[in-house]
Amino acid sequence: MSHPAPSDRTPLDELQASLASLAYLMSGSRTHTRLRSEADVTVDRAALSLLRELAGASAPLRMGELAGLLHVKAPHVTREINRLEARGLVETDRDPGDQRVRRATVTENGREAVARAGATNRQWLAGAVDGFSPEELRTTAAVITRIVGTYRAYD
Repeated sequence: MSHPAPSDRTPLDELQASLASLAYLMSGSRTHTRLRSEADVTVDRAALSLLRELAGASAPLRMGELAGLLHVKAPHVTREINRLEARGLVETDRDPGDQRVRRATVTENGREAVARAGATNRQWLAGAVDGFSPEELRTTAAVITRIVGTYRAYD
């Protein structure tokens, strides 16, 4: 499929291209390598995503719940949780309602890694949006939040 010439781009084409570039840059391996160095985070991208979800959860999460939040298969989550638990970044227990099911919780060390990564990301973002007004930032955040909500609804 060919891409429209820049002069033929619709606003939707421009938005899609911008969001795709942003997503690629923010989640790419080079960015994560830099993040690992600057924030002293020793986990890979997949593990950091799991830690972020757990750190933001108000209660322990089942493997299936984590898989759904991350749009991956449960066995992948189980393997990552086992690795993170071995490193002391996550703890697991049995679900009181179903002893066959494990639930995961982030440990203080895991929470600290997420906090360091978040602080570094906020610092980078602050530099990227320097000069934008608070209203521009709120509007941009609101638009992206609506888009994300719609994409999540497709699942």
